[in-house]
Amino acid sequence: MVGLVVASHGRLADELVATAEQIVGKLPAVATCNIEPGTSVEELRAKMRQAVAELDQGDGVIVMADLFGGTPCKESLMMCSERCQSGKLEVLAGVNLPMLLKANSLRSEDLPLAEMASQLASYGQRNITCASALLREAQQRQTQPAVPRT
Repeated sequence: MVGLVVASHGRLADELVATAEQIVGKLPAVATCNIEPGTSVEELRAKMRQAVAELDQGDGVIVMADLFGGTPCKESLMMCSERCQSGKLEVLAGVNLPMLLKANSLRSEDLPLAEMASQLASYGQRNITCASALLREAQQRQTQPAVPRT
């Protein structure tokens, strides 16, 4: 099973996982790494390395970081530069709840790790929607008079 590490500033990682578990139940092979105020880069690095090592059961690990260019992402990419040659570590930035839920379900499929990461990035992007714009469009369609057919 592919391991999942959610890494973030503050407690976002813990809260994303807790929320996902409210929806689908316990997520196996998932760890969180939070960088709280006062957390040193060395502490985060050690925690992330430990999480990746513990979760890698042979199928690899995907680290889902909160912010591209942020410390959790940069530390993940440093690990990736060491481990990516083996194809056992992928890093995604911009984690969101739909992406995490999809990651959990994709683990039951037999996908190469890089393909799974690519699908998750696309899925996370597709689930960002300006819902109020959709509502306005639907309301406009309802108020427009029907065009008679000839």
